[in-house]
Formats: sequence, C-alpha cells, structure tokens
Amino acid sequence: MGPAEFHRIRVQPLIALLALAALPVAFAQTGIQPLPLETARAHPVTALAASPSAPLVAVAGHDRIYLYDVDQRASAGQLAFPEGIPYALRFSRDGATLLAAGGRGVQSGEAVLFDVRSGQRVATLGHETDVVLAADISADGKFVALGGPGKVVKVFSAADGRLLYQLTKHSDWITAIEFSPDGARLATADRSGGIRLWEAATGGMAGELAEHKDSVTSVSWRGAALASASEDGRIIVWNTTDGFPAATVNKAHGGKGVLGVQFTPDGRLASVGRDSTIRMWSEDGKPVGASVASDSLLTKVTGCYGGKIVVAGDYEGRILLWDTRQPRFALATRP
Repeated sequence: MGPAEFHRIRVQPLIALLALAALPVAFAQTGIQPLPLETARAHPVTALAASPSAPLVAVAGHDRIYLYDVDQRASAGQLAFPEGIPYALRFSRDGATLLAAGGRGVQSGEAVLFDVRSGQRVATLGHETDVVLAADISADGKFVALGGPGKVVKVFSAADGRLLYQLTKHSDWITAIEFSPDGARLATADRSGGIRLWEAATGGMAGELAEHKDSVTSVSWRGAALASASEDGRIIVWNTTDGFPAATVNKAHGGKGVLGVQFTPDGRLASVGRDSTIRMWSEDGKPVGASVASDSLLTKVTGCYGGKIVVAGDYEGRILLWDTRQPRFALATRP
C-alpha cells in the first residue's frame, strides 16, 4: 500500500514568526528511529491539541510547547512554558488563541493564553498551589475554566483574570474539562468517574452523568452530544438534553483503559487506550477503523483540521500521524 495522502492547505503566517525547534515524528520505514522531543530526555506527551483553522498541532514538552505543521511534517516552532509541564492544551474555536495549563505537582499551577499569530503571552490565570490537570477556553473566548488535585473547578474572566465562580461538587481530582461548542454548558469530570454539567455563564448545576466506574480521562463535545472516556475501558456518548447515554462502547480498547477520546471535525470519534492503538468510531459507537499497535503507550489523541488526519502522542515523547482513509498506520516521513 502506498503512502498516506495528506490534504494540503496553507499554514497561518505565525509559523515564520516562531523560533524553530526539532520535533519528532514516528516513522514507518524500518531502521529510522524517532527523534526525542527534547535532547536531554524524552518526555511523555501530556497534552495535545489541533488548531480548528489550520493544520497545526501543539504538543506538550517539558517547560515548553512544540508546534508542528502537519502538512509539511515539520517543526513550526516552540513556546516557552517555564511554569512546568503542560497538562492541558486547547486552541480557541477560532484558532487565534492557545490555552496552556499545567505546572509542577504540589508546588504551583498556571493557565496561560498565547496569541497564536504572534506567539506572545496575553494573559496568565490561576496561580494555583498545585498543578492544573484540565482546562478549557469558552467558544466566545470570555471564560477559562481549570481544575486539578484540589477537586475544585475555577472559572476566570479571560479579559482581566478575575475569578468569576468556583464549582465545589466534585469529590476527587478534576481530570477533564470542556465547554460546549455553543458556550452555554461546561462539562467537568473527575478521577472517581463523575461527570457534571454546568451553566457556563453562572456556574449553575445543569446535570450529572453517572455511569463510569473509574477515572474519566477526557470529554469531548459535538453539538448536544458529549463523549467521555474512562480507565474503566468504556467510551460513552451522552445525550446531554436528557442526561442518558446515547451510545456506550464497552471494552473499547480490548478491555483496557481508554486514555483519550475526541470528536474529529467530520463527526467521528478518535480514541487511544492502553492497548496502544488509535481507534475510530461513529457517533453512535460503531467501530469504523483502527491502527496497528504502537511500540509505546499512546497517551493523547486529537483530530486535525480537515478531518482526515488523527494525531496521537506517546509515552516516549513522539507524535504519530494516521491518515484514517488508510486501514493501517500511515506514519509521517521525516521532513
């Protein structure tokens, strides 16, 4: 089978403005070794995000964020994150802002907003006493929500950094946060398997989704549908209108934990799990494709601009590109 065909579009001008940095890719060819993400030591990919408006991916490193041009299979630069390790990366819905949140365990946590076009910091939020594990920016760019081991979700004004309200109903670490596409709802999840829905503007309780039996690793919205992944091995697609599962995938990754799930731009679901594969699902939970197993644990997953390419990060600090039109891995070649 021939190499994957990648959709080509022009990358936004920001790429030329950022300092270049080596960024690894896992290669399909025998004998070619992936480069480490950092020269000193490889760092597991703890966060991963794709721009909704360009073939650009942000990848968490140690004290930095790498940018990668999916079309060109090339580094697009890096952003300094001296706060520590990013555990959450999110592009705004218009692609103009990148949210990075993380920190240092039992020491400090921050959320930082970057202007994507210039690479400049525009705001720093949070100033937590422990690491931030989950964060998101609302569709209108007005709110930033974050949470972590403190079991409290905090929502800030993106404009001036004011704390607007706190959500204290969770009984365990906050592990996943995402605003709905219309900005009306906020979904938050925890290490005990709990998921709660809130009114984004006020913090009013809007519902509770209680099916998972272990830590929720990620949540992803599409319209009124909310997908959740858990270490209990299941992916659930919720109808948030009535609060019931619309689809449940049991043993989604062979009975092992699911480490990430995300709706792709074309409406499918991409997931990674402890079986080291990327899997694709229809919105109603039907399997529609799977990669071969990687030689390392896959930690994060995101669907790219255009809907054809899925990117996964792994425990060795590499990123793997898969053209989902191919039945097996179609990994990027070295630029």
